[in-house]
Amino acid sequence: MNENPEQTSQEQPTPEQQQPVAPATEQQPAAPAPLTPEQQQTEVGQQYFAQPQAAPVQYVVMAPSLKGVKGWLLFFAVVLGLAGIGYIGMFFSAMTDLSSASNIIALVFTPFIAALAIASTVFIAMEKQLGKWLAVGTFGLGAIYAVIKAIVAFAAGVGAATVPALLSTIIVGLIFQGFVILYFFASKRVKETLIK
Repeated sequence: MNENPEQTSQEQPTPEQQQPVAPATEQQPAAPAPLTPEQQQTEVGQQYFAQPQAAPVQYVVMAPSLKGVKGWLLFFAVVLGLAGIGYIGMFFSAMTDLSSASNIIALVFTPFIAALAIASTVFIAMEKQLGKWLAVGTFGLGAIYAVIKAIVAFAAGVGAATVPALLSTIIVGLIFQGFVILYFFASKRVKETLIK
C-alpha cells in the first residue's frame, strides 16, 4: 500500500500499447492453397448442382380489357352519331322539293332513322344494353330505306339502269348492313360493355 503511484502507472500498459492475444484453444486456419482451373470448374459445377431447385416462375399475361366504349364499338358509335346528323340534313333538304317520290320517302324514313341513330349513340356512350338494340334498329331501318329508295329511283329511271344493277345494289347493301348488325350480336366488347 505504500507503493509509489508513479510506479504503478508505469507498470500497467495503456490500451494503445496492448496487443490482442488470441485464446490458446483456438487455432488459426491455414491459408487455402490456390486451385487449378480444372478444380475451379469442378467446384463451381458441384455448387450449382448442390443448390436446391427453385420453383418454376409463372408469368401472367393480362389480356387487354374488353370493357368500355373503345375500338370498333367507339367507331360505330361515332358513325351512328354522324349518320343521325346526316339524316337530319336529308330530312330538311327533302322538304324543299315535294314533287319527287324519293324526297317523299326521305321525309317518311329520315326522321325515324335520325332519332334512332342519335339515341343509340347516347345509349352506347352510357353503356346501356338498349344502345345495342337501338343500333340494330337504326341499321335495319336504314337498310329498308336504302332498298325502297333504290327501287323508287329505278322506277323513276334515275338510279340503276338495269335490273341486275338494281339487284346488285340491293343485295350488296343488305349484306353490308347485315355484317354491321352481326357485329352487335357477336362482339365480346359489346357483350361486356353494354350490360346496364
